[in-house]
Amino acid sequence: MYIAIYLCALLCIVAIVICAYHATNARRNAHPRRLLKATRRFDALLQERVASGDYHLPGRVVRCLRRTINLEAFSQSCKKLGPNERRRVLLENQQAIVSLQLCERSTTVHAYFAYLLRDLAPFNGDEGAYGDLMLRFLDDDSVYARENALRAIYSFGDARLVESALTSLSSRGVSHNQKLVSDGLLTFGGDEAELAELLMSHYDELLECYRNSLVDYLNHKGIDAYDERLIKDAKSGEASLDTECAIIRKINKVPSERNLAFVEDVVKRYQDGDDWEPVAVAVAGLRHYEGNTKVKELLKDKVTSRNWYIRKNAAAALASIGLTKKDIDEIDAKNDRFAMDAIRYERRRVSYA
Repeated sequence: MYIAIYLCALLCIVAIVICAYHATNARRNAHPRRLLKATRRFDALLQERVASGDYHLPGRVVRCLRRTINLEAFSQSCKKLGPNERRRVLLENQQAIVSLQLCERSTTVHAYFAYLLRDLAPFNGDEGAYGDLMLRFLDDDSVYARENALRAIYSFGDARLVESALTSLSSRGVSHNQKLVSDGLLTFGGDEAELAELLMSHYDELLECYRNSLVDYLNHKGIDAYDERLIKDAKSGEASLDTECAIIRKINKVPSERNLAFVEDVVKRYQDGDDWEPVAVAVAGLRHYEGNTKVKELLKDKVTSRNWYIRKNAAAALASIGLTKKDIDEIDAKNDRFAMDAIRYERRRVSYA
């Protein structure tokens, strides 16, 4: 009797699992069908509005954007329009759409709307109420909402909006992943010189993650107007190691007497300490000084460093600028087989590149 009861219970459990599995599959398969149906409705509506020249959407249509599936369908339909038509749809309905998002408490919906908006927004600095909405989304606890809001802000191409976003986050002590901020700034489509000027005016106010991202932005965009200010910060002794390394990478990119003097100062200040990162970054950038005897002597000294990273970067720089037989004999005479191994490896790597 007990065996029969156990078997019945087991069969019930198996039946429940099978029913749940099929129900999950049914819901998963139903999503593409519902999305396609909603997209077709938005396609027809938007084409009708474009043809009539009246881009205002009915209130019931805007209200249905509360659901994420309708947001996705609306986004797909908007992408089928030309840039000017898409811009008019978004701007002429901005008050209704923004009001709807402000009433929405779900950070997931905020993150999703910001994600969609960044791909729909050829605003060129005329984003209207959407800019203020994205700044509001930065207050969300969700890192996804914050990142997608920042990405949307970068895509708007408004330098002052980016300035407001990063200074606001810094004033509230809200940090963000430095790599994400650096990558995001590089997608900015507006005036790069204006953005650099605005952010540099708040250099001391920015949190370290945003300050380092700003230095990386200047480095990638080749903006050298603020190099003196960055060198002064690095020499002050108040900058963190990460900030100083970012500045060294920036300054080391363009060979000059001033920049070389700064790099030599970095090597001198850190050569006897435990902080090896600035020296490793500094010697890595010396590969740009081909033909400079003083640089070669410095690298030949650092290739025998006890630190693996410094030794490796010095060997790579020496291989790039070129070594004579005399140079190799001088290094070999120091009886440092690790230095010679690094030199051989880097020279083979350069020859195969």
